[in-house]
Amino acid sequence: MTKKIKDNESVKPLTDMAKIFKGGFEIIDRLPFLYNQLPKLKSFREQFSEIEKQMPIFDLPDNFNDLFAKDGWICHASLNQRVLEESINLGNTGELKEAHKLLINSVDEPYIHLILLRCRTREHFNQRLELLQLIKIDYLAERYHSCIPLLLALIDGLANDISKHIGFFTENLELELFDSMTAHSSGLPFLKKIMNASRTKTNEEEIRIPYRNGILHGRDLNFNNKEVASKCWWALASLIDWADEKKMDKKPEAPISFTDILKRYQKTCEYSQRINAWKKRPIYDTKYWQNKCIETIEKDSPEYLLLNFLDAWKNKQWGKLAPKLLHTISKHLGKEILDIKTDYSKFELIDFYIKRSEDINPSTTKIKIQIAYLTNGINFSKEVDVSLNYANQGSGFPELRGEECGSWYLMQLSLRTILFD
Repeated sequence: MTKKIKDNESVKPLTDMAKIFKGGFEIIDRLPFLYNQLPKLKSFREQFSEIEKQMPIFDLPDNFNDLFAKDGWICHASLNQRVLEESINLGNTGELKEAHKLLINSVDEPYIHLILLRCRTREHFNQRLELLQLIKIDYLAERYHSCIPLLLALIDGLANDISKHIGFFTENLELELFDSMTAHSSGLPFLKKIMNASRTKTNEEEIRIPYRNGILHGRDLNFNNKEVASKCWWALASLIDWADEKKMDKKPEAPISFTDILKRYQKTCEYSQRINAWKKRPIYDTKYWQNKCIETIEKDSPEYLLLNFLDAWKNKQWGKLAPKLLHTISKHLGKEILDIKTDYSKFELIDFYIKRSEDINPSTTKIKIQIAYLTNGINFSKEVDVSLNYANQGSGFPELRGEECGSWYLMQLSLRTILFD
């Protein structure tokens, strides 16, 4: 395995290329007349300058682990960019206590809500969702003595199910993965080692690391604090990323040419430019949407997907619902249709209309709908906020709306107040 995350196969060619071009341009800069003779070279130099400004981003995961891994925080694939950058800035300026506060407080209700959303759509994690929801309640109520042991137990069991034979805290579990940020030797494997440290003596002093052996075997008696609890949630989020990457099963690839590297990077830059150029659509009032129907809405819009979904539900066309739900991507649709019929057939949809639609980011739109339905002989009318994601049709990962590889999907959890309450 590589010594640094920035030496990963998916990153190193770009950093190597940057070093080569930087050296080349330093030489050319001493001969400025060349830029006058070769206008394209000047344009390429300007493009490289913009690329060079972005290069420090590749150092961030290593910087984060250098600063915080020994304290129980590791950089993982889904880590919020703002939290990553701000904590590193604080750490590099000697404000480690403030950095730790930032990391602890970042594990808040929205953070845990996102974890639960991710668990809902992943094998093994979804089986533990009910327990995780109870743990969330305990965490937010500051009952850390309750949620910490349960999180440690669930992490152990999840690793056992995913690896199919061995728990997270077992010595023989191989967590390191090829070309991974989360499962780099300085990341999750390192976190496992410190969490799995031997605790042979009873300790009454407050601990800051979620030592599994000390807590579950009753040796560390003063573990009841927010920092330990937040690090358990952090470990769970890292485990989700590890499970996703393990499923991808990356293998070393044959070396690629600098030409191919440039093409790949150019595509990345173009994609980034499209994201930066994206703008939210105007927000219209309820009257505007009440005058809209499936025939008058743009077919590539989230509203079109939602109205089609609700229309299929109203007409009990269960087979049409499954492909429109985010959690069914890559799943066996036959089984999903049966589950959908079980959940949705309890509610007879009578009427629905959009009240408001707002673009949250380049891949997410939230739509407020008024929905009327009948269940158990009782009529209900509810206002519901529905989340729709533009996601990759193969992986389910977020995509910039409009990209050819993506489609709009509905987050079933948005309908929980109807389906599951």
